[in-house]
Amino acid sequence: METPGFTLIELLVVVLIIGILSSVALPMYEKAVEKSRAMDAVTSVKAIKDAQEVYYMANGRYASSLSDLDLKIESHLKDFTLDQSSLANGRYAYYSDKKGYYIAGSGVYRKGLTATDTPDMIYCCGDAKWCAVIGTERVSASHCSSAYRIF
Repeated sequence: METPGFTLIELLVVVLIIGILSSVALPMYEKAVEKSRAMDAVTSVKAIKDAQEVYYMANGRYASSLSDLDLKIESHLKDFTLDQSSLANGRYAYYSDKKGYYIAGSGVYRKGLTATDTPDMIYCCGDAKWCAVIGTERVSASHCSSAYRIF
């Protein structure tokens, strides 16, 4: 009489099926997590952009420091770091520390917007694979060959 249980072949088939399913699901999970983290940066850039516009309307110029804005914003997010070196010109960006791209707000160039300047938008620049996941359409930016508009 045989004892109930699984044969080695049955166990190997189950392990093989689990392996195939996880190899398909893992990249999708990674994209979902990365997009979620990027959307945190997008939200922060949008908040800075809105606060800068309010500051500009009140003072006639952009703020040169985040402390000038009526805004509490994190300079370090999960996998992103804020660069505010050009904040006074209306530019700011969160750089991805691990993926090689950044989420930027171009600001409004109220004085002398030229054809080579990046228009007012929030966009992703850098690694085209990740920017295509985050952005909605490919756009031209003066300093970025693979920019994708977020909004």
